[in-house]
Amino acid sequence: MFFGAISTGKKENTMTQQAGPLKRFEGNPILTPEQMPFRCYTVFNAGATMFQDKVLLMLRAERCDLHSAFYVATSEDGVHFSVNSQAIDYPLRDMELVYGKAHKNNRFDPRITRIDDTYYIYHFTWTDFGSSVALCWTKDFEHYDSQPHLSVPSNRNVVLFPEKIGGLYARLERPQDIDGTGAIWVSFSPDLKFWGMSRPVAMPRHHWGRHKIGSGTVPIRTPHGWLIIYHGTSLTASTENYYLAAALLDLNDPSQVVASPEEFILAPEKDYECVGQVPNVVFTSGAVEMPDGTLNVYYGGADTRVCLATGSVSELTEYCLSAQRP
Repeated sequence: MFFGAISTGKKENTMTQQAGPLKRFEGNPILTPEQMPFRCYTVFNAGATMFQDKVLLMLRAERCDLHSAFYVATSEDGVHFSVNSQAIDYPLRDMELVYGKAHKNNRFDPRITRIDDTYYIYHFTWTDFGSSVALCWTKDFEHYDSQPHLSVPSNRNVVLFPEKIGGLYARLERPQDIDGTGAIWVSFSPDLKFWGMSRPVAMPRHHWGRHKIGSGTVPIRTPHGWLIIYHGTSLTASTENYYLAAALLDLNDPSQVVASPEEFILAPEKDYECVGQVPNVVFTSGAVEMPDGTLNVYYGGADTRVCLATGSVSELTEYCLSAQRP
């Protein structure tokens, strides 16, 4: 049996969370390897945006040689998707070749930010020196250009803000040194090429995220601050568990945390979150606000399949404000 299939011998975790600001979609998972129009091992960690009045996901799919590629999927309702069988292919730059392993089959975990009529897609790639940040952009999801390696290793979980802050582009990121600090930082740029003025945003501090934390969805502007959904991990005797949480950052200085609740908003409980390539993982890299106000949060379950949780920007904002950071 494919390792990522739902286990029939494992009793599903019956632990029940109290009603929170995110609700699992009852039909989860919404995309699985078996549903893809191509042979693959896993499909997960999708970037998300609205494009031509449809929900567009950029899927990370691992083929059966364990190389990763991106595929586009679109949906009218945000639940039922049509997947393009052709992988996204954009040109490598000479700099990428210098980094050894970096090639078009080593791209992971895209995050999509729309600014004006351009969609900027941050992702990370493995190199001989560790994980590094790369960027591509498109106007139509058919033609792409790229600017690779926009940070020194090791860096990942980069998310571009949807507007300039103080006249500069801004991004969240998670540099991680050998000490495993695992904190979220913010950096600024005048041109999307040269980044600096980096400042720490948040350190791992909550019990469920004491090992490391990392940004997830593109920040959403609210009257009370930038709403972010991020992940945190904790180590157990046998696994590293991933959780999702929400926070608000200051609109003018996103290095300042307005509110950061102590509790997670989603934990790995269901079989499709606990059984797979990497057990006990809920990990998001994309969310879309639907026309009716529902916030669709797309997340990877056990690094194997795509799942959906729903809420609203207002509910998540109120949830954060009800638990001010001490």
